Amino acid sequence: MTRYRGIKRHRPAHPKIYVWSHTEKAEIEYFQAFKRYLKTPLLMPKKIICWTPQELLKKIIQWKQKNICDEDYDQIWCIFDIDDFFKRDKDGLMKAVQEASDNDIKIAYINECFELWILLHFQKVTAPLKRGKNIKTKIQKEFNKNKLGTFEKNNKIFEMLLPFQSNALKNAVSIVKNYKKINWEEVMSPKGNPSTSFHFLIKEIYKHCSIS
Repeated sequence: MTRYRGIKRHRPAHPKIYVWSHTEKAEIEYFQAFKRYLKTPLLMPKKIICWTPQELLKKIIQWKQKNICDEDYDQIWCIFDIDDFFKRDKDGLMKAVQEASDNDIKIAYINECFELWILLHFQKVTAPLKRGKNIKTKIQKEFNKNKLGTFEKNNKIFEMLLPFQSNALKNAVSIVKNYKKINWEEVMSPKGNPSTSFHFLIKEIYKHCSIS
């Protein structure tokens, strides 16, 4: 159903991909750097500072209903870490995920945190990760091995990780192979640590935003 009630428009040649985050740095800066790298107007990183994925998804649904015409075939993605959100409010999170799906909003989650995506650039990750010193130490070892300097949380890392991005995509898909078959309750629970759907978003960006 087309929610936008404005003037009927022709389908644009290049649908946009909107990527929403609820954090101040890390994830959103990663996609801002991605946009600069591709030199594309089609990748649209956006952020709404709020505490939970539930709040973020609610705000994105409201924004989409007011601003997006379904006939434009734009994609809306929401990125967030799982952290303790599943443990604190499982029912609320699962309800928000279902409402996002109902509104054709896709989710790039990371269980447990964004640092998993960084680590996947260097190795397959099969054991559960714990945010903080545990994962930072693992990343720093890889940074040392590849002469990338000192890793600090919220550093701008897109460009330095770019040569390893194909590894991250391969390692991530070995954990979660098919977006349409994701069991959201399972992957967002402690059993889903480590896992992510981040790679599906990256592939969509290359598919739709790489303009020659």
